[in-house]
Amino acid sequence: MRAYADLHLCPPLDDLANARSMANLLTELETRTVGLVVPPERMQPCPAIVNLFKSSGIDVAARLDLKPRSREELLRGLRRFRNRYEVIAVECAVPIVSRVAVRDRRVDIVYFPKHQSRNIFWGNLAKSCRAALEFNMSEMILGPGLETALHRVKREIEAAAETSATVVGSTKASNPLELRSARDIAAVLHVFGLPFDAALRAVSNIPLAIVTKNRLRIGKPRPEEGVRILRRSEDHE
Repeated sequence: MRAYADLHLCPPLDDLANARSMANLLTELETRTVGLVVPPERMQPCPAIVNLFKSSGIDVAARLDLKPRSREELLRGLRRFRNRYEVIAVECAVPIVSRVAVRDRRVDIVYFPKHQSRNIFWGNLAKSCRAALEFNMSEMILGPGLETALHRVKREIEAAAETSATVVGSTKASNPLELRSARDIAAVLHVFGLPFDAALRAVSNIPLAIVTKNRLRIGKPRPEEGVRILRRSEDHE
């Protein structure tokens, strides 16, 4: 039986009534793992919403959305937070940030904001993408400029399919009304040009593998005081 994940939930962390409604619906939708956006200042102590989701049988991975405006800001954020989060995503609103983020193995997910005036995920950027390209349903189907947004999504999915770039489908839901079943997300991705098997993996195997990989990374023992690291694996490049 296939397990499903939604790695982009951003509900208000202190609204437990909203969180409880989301947890109930996620259970009905058979979503096993979620990525919950938690800013660094809220990591300790753990927000009550995390335990609420877990008590409903939902696995919770802490997610950080970086929105850097420069290469230096991106690299600084990755150095500081990589080993604290199970999912790190980068909003690619600036071309130089996009070029660095898609290549850095410390980045799990990249996504392009809906308001972006033009499509930039094509050509060499798509070919060199090591991170998973994320499509968020709430941004695709809600708000003004729907036709333009859908055209951009179609172009990005075509570029990903042509270059075998990894794709992840999420909701970016902040309330129950914005949640969607994993099968519905996969169906939308397939309609826009992603092969059916890849669309299913975009809401199951791929997001689950991201969480598993980073939990292993975080769980690795750190060097003791006085020990100097001489060489790191490619995952840290």
